[in-house]
Amino acid sequence: DLKKCLDSIERCSYENYEVLVVENNSDQKETFDYYQSIDGKNGKIRVLYWKDKFNYSAINNFGASQAKGAYFLFLNNDTEIINPECIEELLGFCMREDVGAVGARLYFEDGTIQHAGVVVGLGGIAGHIFSNTPHDQVGYFARVITQQDYSAVTAACVMVGREEFERIDGFDTQLEVA
Repeated sequence: DLKKCLDSIERCSYENYEVLVVENNSDQKETFDYYQSIDGKNGKIRVLYWKDKFNYSAINNFGASQAKGAYFLFLNNDTEIINPECIEELLGFCMREDVGAVGARLYFEDGTIQHAGVVVGLGGIAGHIFSNTPHDQVGYFARVITQQDYSAVTAACVMVGREEFERIDGFDTQLEVA
């Protein structure tokens, strides 16, 4: 998964980035061999080691504390960027003063939508909109494919400015997974 993710970042047209891979409790030798092969690659990839129990929020906060950039793009290791201009598109919105965080439309392997925005209160606490919609459907008034405001986005792929991230003290570590 991680190799596919990193390869997709390298195919992006945006080149001014660093990648921080945060290792969190893997145990396979092959994983650590791979880390060794990518650590320091092209001066853009660093592998960091998280030694505590799994806490998604704390792990990402740790990675952010080691980052050098003005903007953070948090990506799960099982994501793959399929649009070469994705980073520029996210950054264009993220740089706006009226935007706190920017997400992307994510797809399942079968091409249906996994995430396209989150509405707080939908289905109880929060729900993903357009889940399982086929990739070739645009929806009512093209809502499926239109950039728009939502209550939240998934942290599987979210861009946020460093200044905004630090102002709110990062991800809430009381929320270990969700």
